[in-house]
Amino acid sequence: MQSTMNRVELQKARQSWNRGEALEAGKLIYEVVPLRVRPRWASNALQLVLNRSGVRASLFDLVMTVANQEDLWESGHRVFSMVRKSTLHSDECRRTRGLSTEEELFASILSLAELVSKVTYNATDPPDEFDVDSGWWIAASLRGFMNHRWQDDEFADAAWATLITF
Repeated sequence: MQSTMNRVELQKARQSWNRGEALEAGKLIYEVVPLRVRPRWASNALQLVLNRSGVRASLFDLVMTVANQEDLWESGHRVFSMVRKSTLHSDECRRTRGLSTEEELFASILSLAELVSKVTYNATDPPDEFDVDSGWWIAASLRGFMNHRWQDDEFADAAWATLITF
């Protein structure tokens, strides 16, 4: 897929990204991603993180399947609820006993999977959509992985390329 951002939009998004303003960069990018492309765009970000982390879970497989099959998009809300249940469990464990490094990674991926599910459901243009800024947070999530997990040029370049390719 090729980005449909013009040069000025791309430059503004890149400047925000470079300043660490990932949410603003996410907004600038997400707003030009066509509605019918957004689930695949979001799932590409999740796939990047899954590939880099090596984490595998059937729940993430389900999020990816739903996001990449338009006839399943309406089930995005149900999938979000499933992911959210796991997120809340991780949050409770964090509060009561703390999380290991691996569990923190899993919890971070759960947060990204929630966003992908929201974006997927919203692509059906439902009357009860999730927050309209859900897609903006995809960039912030990738930036978080970049800043706190994988601080290398390879991941940074891959994250940016994933965000601007749709």
